[in-house]
Amino acid sequence: MTTSSFRASRRLFAVAALGLAAAATVGTAHAWSLSFGSSQRIEGNGEVAAEARDVGAFDAVALSGDFKVFVRSGASDKVEVKTDRNLLAYIETKVVDGSKGRTLEISPKRGYSLNAKGSPVITLDMRQLRGLSIAGSGDIRVEPMKTSNLEASIAGSGDLRMQGLEADHVTLRVAGSGDMQVQGKANALSVSVAGSGDVKTRELVVDEAKVSISGSGDVTVAPTRKLDVRIAGSGDVGYIGSPEISLSNAGSGSVRKLK
Repeated sequence: MTTSSFRASRRLFAVAALGLAAAATVGTAHAWSLSFGSSQRIEGNGEVAAEARDVGAFDAVALSGDFKVFVRSGASDKVEVKTDRNLLAYIETKVVDGSKGRTLEISPKRGYSLNAKGSPVITLDMRQLRGLSIAGSGDIRVEPMKTSNLEASIAGSGDLRMQGLEADHVTLRVAGSGDMQVQGKANALSVSVAGSGDVKTRELVVDEAKVSISGSGDVTVAPTRKLDVRIAGSGDVGYIGSPEISLSNAGSGSVRKLK
């Protein structure tokens, strides 16, 4: 074999090897996408059905998914799911034990994307309410409830509304663009906003309120005795009443009295 033909053979082998390596890489990425990065889309059939589920006792709710959840006070803990009949099997409701209590987790079945004709609705009866959380764009509506301590959080663009709440201490946290609106009365309120979300509690009468904003979110409160504010960003705090105010402002946000 001549020197030139030997070099040509080496070049041909190198090109072939690179081609095989590229093919192997594409094939591996494709398999990963099918296994981990994709979801099967399930279309709703338009036949709406309701399903009662026995999940046992729970005192908190964790919502993941674009669902609407209605919470009301009841003599026992109950769960009802209402959506297209063929989608019922793809909406999971399971109770998980934790150090603080038992949490009902609501989410689409992993690996599936649901396209309901209307937003799935989950109705909950609860004897006690300890916590609420939303991950994503879901909505939770809570009818009048009595509790000792309540913690509620949103991570994403979800929406939480509560009316007629009676509690000792209420803790509200928003990370993202989610919104909260709470009405009722409590002894103490703690609010934390990181992002552009808004927390409206001017109709939640409390003795003391602590507010922390990191971002552009806005908060309204109604403390009768004391208001403690920490701002690091452009968020604003509005209040009604005449509380004693303690302020630490490391941004461009403001604290103002509302009419």
